[in-house]
Amino acid sequence: MTHTQYRALLAKLDLSQVAAANLVGADPRTGRRWALGERPIPACVAILLRLIAKGTITVADVEKAK
Repeated sequence: MTHTQYRALLAKLDLSQVAAANLVGADPRTGRRWALGERPIPACVAILLRLIAKGTITVADVEKAK
């Protein structure tokens, strides 16, 4: 997933960069770095966000699993 795709998916999910980082247990600065293309988005993060976008799981499901 590119940083442009990441930002578009966050917008579609109505998630801020900070909220997305918190959801996956990452530091908010890391989330901003993903969005800026300074760091690669881990595959597990991309997969999780795509599953949420498809409706396979919800943000609440992820929160409960933490």
